Amino acid sequence: MKKTKLFGTLAVAAMVVGLASCSGGEKDLVILVPSADHGWTGAILSNARDYANELKESGDYEYNFVVQTSDGSEQMNQQMEDLVARKDTVAGVVTLPWDASAKPGVEALANANIPFVVVDRVITDSTIIKQSDYWVGDVRGNNEMIGELTAKYFIDHYDLKAGEDKILVIPGDNSSVPLARNDGFQTALKNAGWTQDQITAAWDQTPSTGWSRATASQNFIAWLKAAYSKDKTLAGYRCVFTHDSECSMGILEALVNPDSGLTEDEKTAFGTAVEVIASSSGLQEMYDVIKGQHARQAEFDEYVANVDFFDVTYPPSMIKTGVDDMLTYLKDGTKIAGQDHVVPVDVVDKDNVDEFYDLGF
Repeated sequence: MKKTKLFGTLAVAAMVVGLASCSGGEKDLVILVPSADHGWTGAILSNARDYANELKESGDYEYNFVVQTSDGSEQMNQQMEDLVARKDTVAGVVTLPWDASAKPGVEALANANIPFVVVDRVITDSTIIKQSDYWVGDVRGNNEMIGELTAKYFIDHYDLKAGEDKILVIPGDNSSVPLARNDGFQTALKNAGWTQDQITAAWDQTPSTGWSRATASQNFIAWLKAAYSKDKTLAGYRCVFTHDSECSMGILEALVNPDSGLTEDEKTAFGTAVEVIASSSGLQEMYDVIKGQHARQAEFDEYVANVDFFDVTYPPSMIKTGVDDMLTYLKDGTKIAGQDHVVPVDVVDKDNVDEFYDLGF
């Protein structure tokens, strides 16, 4: 995974960066991504812009490489409708949807016979998409494996037990990604002998965070106050499964925020009960926490000094993989094998974090 950095503040309104190839191409290869200035989606945008520039400068392609952002699914759907209106000028579209509500826009591409690749937040419930001759395929991290590796880590390193332990889950959004991560996690539990009833009894999931640190923090605060009011020891809550590094950072920031509304007793109870917090995406800030060298580490350690952290990779460079797959298709008609390009993932903990440290974003 190539290390990327975000320079300056990226526009949060719809932004179009037209990059004409040296050969003066006549059609656009459009990359549609969420607007963001930080975190994983920020790194996605940075990778998309950098790669568009790289492809332009290579002079090897007769396309205009266009990166376009949106502030939500409604705007992204409109962007796709706009592309349909000028489909004769569009060579193909690579899109990372906001969430499942971007389905109408992707279906519009399919109906207009515009080649498309869907990255990360794949649309799983559309026959229009799946039966389209212009669906090149999906590119995604191995979300099932993220859940599977997390559950196995909890079992192997913390002896997570059916019928005794509970699992606090802080999810992402309403796309296919959280569903796949939860499915992988629960499959690993079943393979370890858990019954579905035991999983259901242990499973404690907060509302969706939308991958937002601030929302994750708010949801965590609400959960902790409610859980503490029922049991001041938080018995059984030893393992926390968050779907993203931003969510884990949201927990930490809630604990050290004097205006969070949490009492010292509530914070202390959490740090005493919990043994490990898992996340995913490869945020450099989380790697700093794993290494124990975060700029606010002393503040965090007031509450989580005895809590372990690990992260499962989810490289934002997958947007470049999606562009490569589209270019291959435009060259010779070759689609993604099985129309499912899965990017491998790895567990990053205190034992191997140095191997991944410079790859964070």
